[in-house]
Amino acid sequence: MVKGLHLSLRRYVLWTLLAVGSVLITLFSMFSSERFFQGMDGMLRGTMVRMASNTELVGKSPQRVLNFYISTEFDQQPEEILASFKQDELIPFVLVKDLKRDWFFTRPYAARFLVMVPLESGEVRYISQVFGEPKGRGRRPVWLSHELVSIIIGVGALGVFAIVLLLIMRSVTKPVEMLQDWAAALDEKQLDAPIPRFRYKELNALASLIHNSLQSVKQTLERERTFVNHASHELRTPIAVIRSSTELLQRVLEKEQLQHQSHTIGSKGTNALMRIDNASKTMTDLTETLLWLAREDSQPLPHHPVDIATMVDQLCDDLRYLLKGKTVTVDVNVLSTTLYLPDTASRIIIGNVIRNAFQHTDSGVVSISLNDTTLTIENHELKYSQNLNENDAEASSLSNVEDNGYGLGLKLITKLTERLGWQFQAGAVVNGYHVTLTLNEPEDTEVQS
Repeated sequence: MVKGLHLSLRRYVLWTLLAVGSVLITLFSMFSSERFFQGMDGMLRGTMVRMASNTELVGKSPQRVLNFYISTEFDQQPEEILASFKQDELIPFVLVKDLKRDWFFTRPYAARFLVMVPLESGEVRYISQVFGEPKGRGRRPVWLSHELVSIIIGVGALGVFAIVLLLIMRSVTKPVEMLQDWAAALDEKQLDAPIPRFRYKELNALASLIHNSLQSVKQTLERERTFVNHASHELRTPIAVIRSSTELLQRVLEKEQLQHQSHTIGSKGTNALMRIDNASKTMTDLTETLLWLAREDSQPLPHHPVDIATMVDQLCDDLRYLLKGKTVTVDVNVLSTTLYLPDTASRIIIGNVIRNAFQHTDSGVVSISLNDTTLTIENHELKYSQNLNENDAEASSLSNVEDNGYGLGLKLITKLTERLGWQFQAGAVVNGYHVTLTLNEPEDTEVQS
């Protein structure tokens, strides 16, 4: 099979059977027509041989018996026979014939037959028969030849075969198409409905296999969805406890520092609390993202006027802790632009993209810009050796991105943007990563204050 060539099973079977049927019908038509003429010639030859052998001739004078002309000399045959045949071409007991017709598919208007019959006595006799154009048309037109009749019968048989084949193919392919439509329309609601019948037991078995496979996939997805929902809900409580405890401990440490009038006291505890607080913020954002993504309802989210510049500034400030201890410059070039977007979902997506850029940049520049409705976030690392060429730097950047878990974040963002109908593109560049988000506003925007 040629690579990339896609064939329709229905057409393949149909044309194959039609080709085989056409060849067989053509061969059998030719064979039957040839056998018909051989039989007729054989009967005529046998009659002429017997007639020539059993007829008594007076002297050497030719004699006409019925419509046969018998002579002992070739030159005594009728002029039509002498004009059609030559004596040196005759073979004993072999029938030679000459059919006169205007065209291959017309009936002959004249037919001439001749047989040379050697007798046991050594005498040779010539017997001939001449047919002229029939006087009446009879039941069949005079122009209709036996060859044309064979062709018409063959074409008719091929037509009947094609019609029967089409009916059979329709009876077979219609249930297959029904199975295809049923399988394409299967969803979570259709899986709970009973399996329809498809006439043939093989198709019913295939439908059962498809249904069971999708049921297994559905159960797996339900278990994963249930786990994510339960885990996310259960994580809310310990995260809230961690956040409140870190805030309380922060106040206590600040109070102790004021009492001892020293900024060095409790510095290690303060750093530990900051790390705990930052981790709890990350867990909170991830939990909210998973909960929103796992929502089963497909209702459109309420849209509000959102100032992209304000949102980006707030997210950068909230995620600034990811840049502590790093030599990273954040270049924000976002003008004040108001778009009608789902506030929470937009914050989750843009926040995840900025988080990834901050988290995976140790030394370099993170640039954030907005052009119309396209938000671009790009991070460049400056820690690579200058001896590396561009290909080595890009490969190292991509390897670093994949090793640090950037891929999981991008997969999560991809699902979120698909949920909102946004365009999302991401890819590695030299010494960094490039992400573009097209913030699409719906045509029928529901604005809520």
